[in-house]
Formats: sequence, structure tokens, C-alpha cells
Amino acid sequence: MRYTLKHRLIGAAVLAAVAVLLLPSFFKEKSEYQVSTKSQIPASPNVVAEEFKAPQPVPNIEPAPAPETMFVPSESASDLPVSEVPPSTAAVASSLTSVSSTASTNVVPSAVTAQAASSVPAMPLNQKGLPDAWVVQVGSFTTKEAANKLRDDLQADGQKAYVRTTSSGNTAISRVYIGPKLDKSQALALKEQMDRRLKVKSMVMRFQP
Repeated sequence: MRYTLKHRLIGAAVLAAVAVLLLPSFFKEKSEYQVSTKSQIPASPNVVAEEFKAPQPVPNIEPAPAPETMFVPSESASDLPVSEVPPSTAAVASSLTSVSSTASTNVVPSAVTAQAASSVPAMPLNQKGLPDAWVVQVGSFTTKEAANKLRDDLQADGQKAYVRTTSSGNTAISRVYIGPKLDKSQALALKEQMDRRLKVKSMVMRFQP
């Protein structure tokens, strides 16, 4: 009898605890939700409209002359003093002719100029009448961007580098050259320098303008 009463009391306590936990939430869900009708929009600002007046002419100002008369000189050439009258074209031409003829009769080449001209060695020319020159081909690329990058690097180093693009079949080849050099020994020395620096096997070739 006592054992049954004890179980009943425990069961009643558990039901009471469950009711305390669940009943408030049940009634809360059943209650109506109140919507606030208070406006959240701020009041309109007090802006005063600025009135712009139409432009008014400034008094006591002389009006500008007509466009066709604005740049006409006030005095003609005949009114100027003799020293200010510009010379005519014929007078300028005659004076230049007299000066050139006088200079041609009085100019005598000095000994220094003649000696400097005689010290310049004669430059050998090929059959086309052009001086023989040499270039160093340092690279050959299938993309022009790579050739331009090498050219820019060489130019930044002080070399006179340039790119020429030719077609080989259906492929465009861009070659990088340095030069030209009039002395082939200079081109050979530059080839050895580029071979050591760029780790390539460059070629010395005749310059083609």
C-alpha cells in the first residue's frame, strides 16, 4: 500500500513539473501579436528654397566693339616712324642675297677643319652604296611579346636593340638584334659578352637596312 502511494505521489509531482514548463509556452503561442502602429519615418527637414536672381548688367561699362573691328590696328604703316616701318619682302631677299654672296667669297676653311676632315677614314661601301655593318642576333621567338621583353631589357642595359618580325611558313618569327656595328671586331666582342650574360649562342650577321 505504501509502495503504491509513493509511486502515485512521484507521478503527480512529475506531471506538475511538466505542466509548469509547458503551459506558459502554450498560452503564449495562443496570445495575439500586437503590431506597433507608431511611425518610424523621421520628420521632413526644414529646407528654405534659395531664390536665384537673373543676371543684371553692370553699369558704366563700355560695350565691346563689333567682332569685325576688334583686331584692326588703329594706325596704318604709313603713320609709323621710318625706323618702325617693316621692310618689304624684296628688301629682305636682296639683303639676304648680298650677305650670302659676301660670306661665300670671304669664308676660307681653316687648317684645323681641313686636318679634321683628312683624319676621318674612308668608310667602305657595298654594291648598294651603303656602309658595311654588322649586327648580333641574340634571340629568336615565336611570340612578339617575349621578343619585346628581351629588347626592353637590353635597351635598359644601354644596348641598341631592336626587333624584326618575319614569316616562316605559317609562323611569325620575331628576332632580337643589337647594332649595327661598323667594325666586325666590335660585333664579335659583343657576341661573346651576350653569350656569357644570356647563356645563348648568338650570331654575328650583316646588317640589312
